[in-house]
Amino acid sequence: MTGRRVAIVTGASSGIGMATAEALARKGYAVALAARRLERLEEVARRCRDAGGEGRIFITDVADPAQVEALVAGVVEEFGRVDVMVNNAGYGVFARVHETPPEQMRAIFQVNFFGVFHGCRAVAPVMIRQRSGHIFNVSSVIGKRGTPFHGAYCATKFAVCGLTEAMRVEMKPYGVHVTAVCPALTETEFFDRSWRARKAGSSFRRFKGLTPAPVVGRKIAATVGKPVPELVFTAGGKLLVLLAALWPGGVDAMMKLYHDDLVKRLK
Repeated sequence: MTGRRVAIVTGASSGIGMATAEALARKGYAVALAARRLERLEEVARRCRDAGGEGRIFITDVADPAQVEALVAGVVEEFGRVDVMVNNAGYGVFARVHETPPEQMRAIFQVNFFGVFHGCRAVAPVMIRQRSGHIFNVSSVIGKRGTPFHGAYCATKFAVCGLTEAMRVEMKPYGVHVTAVCPALTETEFFDRSWRARKAGSSFRRFKGLTPAPVVGRKIAATVGKPVPELVFTAGGKLLVLLAALWPGGVDAMMKLYHDDLVKRLK
């Protein structure tokens, strides 16, 4: 057992997860690093130690509820508590909705949505007993407004936002905060899965700038303990969310420009 504050970060081997783990370690946290890639996690653990915290490795596939339950139980056994849970693990699928195979849709939901659900479900009883804690569920700006060629990803992130909004109210009686994290386009491995996805990334950059992952990680770490319902990043991201609510037809027209540009690039 340790006197440090304790955090769990899923998808900690790269991108926002790695940046968040390092930001929490810089604040003195013992960080449980959960992902499937051992070599990557060993490097993140080193970076956490260099930042002044602890980094403990827990090989975890968030699509498997038993592994997520074992992750949380192992952290509680080792450290005695969980102060922060960052449900971050996820990936993207690049395809039109009607071209997305059902098995691909099910697979992305298993990680992006059910991985978050399993994390929430496993850690909630711990935080309820403590009467304290903060859960961060990483969604996306395009979990607030759908974009062409990202229907599967958007669907999972919309689901994460809905789950988070419900849980945020449910956990209030126990002093537990629940925050949805909605980054805009971020410098991660999101567009690295295929040449089509890389084309999408280059096209997307015409409309939005990239947010460095450490900016997102530092903001999450700075929000711990604060009753913040939602973190939406960049002025463009905030404007997109606002316009999507007030003027959905206008946003459709803007998204059509992105769609048409991308179709040309993919020929």
